[in-house]
Amino acid sequence: MKKIFKKKYARIGILGGTFDPPHIGHLHISKIALKKLKLNAVMWIITKQNPLKQKPYLNTKKRVNLSKKLVKNQKKIFFQ
Repeated sequence: MKKIFKKKYARIGILGGTFDPPHIGHLHISKIALKKLKLNAVMWIITKQNPLKQKPYLNTKKRVNLSKKLVKNQKKIFFQ
C-alpha cells in the first residue's frame, strides 16, 4: 500500500477515463490538480470503454501499460 494512504486524512483526487491513449495532457491536469487542490495524490481510473464511442482505439492492456510508463517517475500520480 502506498505511503500516501497511511495518512489519517489523505486528500486523493480521482481522474477517470479510457486514457485511449494516455498522454501528457492527462499528466498535466493531474499535476495541476495536485497543486491547486492541495492533494496528496491523484489516482487514474482506467475504464474499458467510453460509452459515447463505438470502439476503443487501443485495447485495455495496452492502455494500462502505456499509463504505467507515463507515471513511472511520478510519486503522487498512479493508476488503478
